[in-house]
Amino acid sequence: MDDDWQYGDRNSKVVKENSKHWSMVMSKIVSSRSNMVRSCIFSLALVMASLLTGTESAHALSATVGYQPMVSTGLAAGQRFEAWIVLDKSIEPTKPGYAVPLGATIRVRFPKSFTTLPEVKPEAVFLYGWPQKGIPVKFDIALDPKDPRTIVITVLQPIEAGPADKPGLKAIHLRTGEVNPSREGKYPIEIQFTNAGELSGATTAIASITKAPVPNIAAYNQLHDGRNEDWQHVKRGETAPMPIDMLVTLPQQSRSSVSLHSNINGALEILSDEQPIGTITTSGVQVSLKPESFGPGFTRLGIVRFRATAGTTPGMAEISAQLTGGSTYTLHLIVEP
Repeated sequence: MDDDWQYGDRNSKVVKENSKHWSMVMSKIVSSRSNMVRSCIFSLALVMASLLTGTESAHALSATVGYQPMVSTGLAAGQRFEAWIVLDKSIEPTKPGYAVPLGATIRVRFPKSFTTLPEVKPEAVFLYGWPQKGIPVKFDIALDPKDPRTIVITVLQPIEAGPADKPGLKAIHLRTGEVNPSREGKYPIEIQFTNAGELSGATTAIASITKAPVPNIAAYNQLHDGRNEDWQHVKRGETAPMPIDMLVTLPQQSRSSVSLHSNINGALEILSDEQPIGTITTSGVQVSLKPESFGPGFTRLGIVRFRATAGTTPGMAEISAQLTGGSTYTLHLIVEP
């Protein structure tokens, strides 16, 4: 049920009070200056690396840290880090991602607030931008022996930015031996791409660590061979060619029975053991949603399915699934004239 791991390497009183106060202030100042110096040194090193290798990016690279669609613990305090590193390319499959040449290196460095388990080997999957569709290229992945807080990925086969079913690199699923900080908050992760063509450069992505695991929902493409159920095209009045499957992951409720129920507003209610836990709604041009029944084996795995049928108006519709107190996942349907 996971992303396609086979392509990885099988291969984180007054005097005393005043004295204490100023001690804390000076500590924060020193810490702040230390962080600034560290950041400047990191940035300078990246600039020098770009100049020396001739791989300076033509644009300001950026990335975000997002939930891995199939787990609820990956960004929770005290849990093992597992998430998507999402690059700055459109998720629309007709828009190209990054082409990455042979020999490119990706370094992901976690801050000291994460706890490194050096005995745990990191894993990764290169992604076109949707779940359950790994990019079939070989790469090496390991901890930097000189800096165990840094994960190093070396690309052993080039990644091409091709047609809509293979648009190039848009995200990286990363599973690590880093243990998330014990306190919720926002934590910077440094990412550096070297000898990576257009992708070369560096950025800092922010990991938003939550106090506890959160309910998670996302598209589930496994049941149709990894084909992307997002961004389907459909004629007016017709039903989208592929059903839409979604996976619901609930903390500490792995065997609950998840199902869908239509309500009077045309939306779908998401139920866990017959109790409402979220909704699926639409916006944009008119689209109707109809749940389909699954056998108990699928529902207890948290998989639900529905069909989307276009109305009479051409344009784009958005289908948003949201869990109470948890994540939101949005799909797109293009209604053609």
